[in-house]
Amino acid sequence: MKACEVKYGTRVRVTDGTIVTPPSSIDINTGDVITMLKPDGMYCKGENKDGDRVYIAAWTNVEEV
Repeated sequence: MKACEVKYGTRVRVTDGTIVTPPSSIDINTGDVITMLKPDGMYCKGENKDGDRVYIAAWTNVEEV
């Protein structure tokens, strides 16, 4: 499913091979688990395992954990 289709607070694993993030965001790699927060324009907000705010493109493929 796409990141923009995930409900608030859901933990997901990034399955996409090419991950687009804004320049100021922490890098996200395939296989990383993040907690999705909400869509924010063309990106979706989330938190990584350390509680840091991350952003991934809304069309990034993810799967629920």
